[in-house]
Amino acid sequence: MDWNLFIHIFVPLFSVIDPFAALPLYISLTSGFSSRQKNNVVREAFITSLALLIFFAFAGIYILDFMGISIAALMIAGGLLMLLVSMEMVKEGDKPRSTGKKASLHEEVGDIGIVPLGTPMLAGPGAISLVIILMGKYRSEVPLIMLSLFLVLIIAAIIFLSADYIMRVIGEKGSRALTRVMGLLVTAFAVQYILDGIALYFHL
Repeated sequence: MDWNLFIHIFVPLFSVIDPFAALPLYISLTSGFSSRQKNNVVREAFITSLALLIFFAFAGIYILDFMGISIAALMIAGGLLMLLVSMEMVKEGDKPRSTGKKASLHEEVGDIGIVPLGTPMLAGPGAISLVIILMGKYRSEVPLIMLSLFLVLIIAAIIFLSADYIMRVIGEKGSRALTRVMGLLVTAFAVQYILDGIALYFHL
């Protein structure tokens, strides 16, 4: 396996999905849940996000072709979207896709794993755009992209299941600090995707 390529795929995925940003919301939504209920929520979030991202990874290119959108255009648009998300992450220490309607969401126990955790917290617009970009950029490395995606979501599930312990160790401030660091990484990747998209469009 090409470890250098793996890092170039895995790190952007992990940075954009960023399970640490979802920790405070996850803990709030599952407060008072039994271990079995929390396991069900995490399993639903994992399956939902994995299914959505795999669908867009394989169908995204065809959807773009049907709509007449080039990979270069998607890279620029996806980069701009990632840039907006990353700026919010750095500024606020949390993702704009999280919601303040925690009380109402808490009442819908059966849907928490699907919405908002599975999507848009894990499989959000930035992650969907990124998997399409990666599939277009590394056409011959589909197994590596799928492996990276699976590992990122497995790590996210482990982080959720260990949420109580992690939050005791790092606290909410630590979680926000990690999100800001992830935001910085996402900013760098976003700028790089924009530059790559421009270079691809002009055949530089």
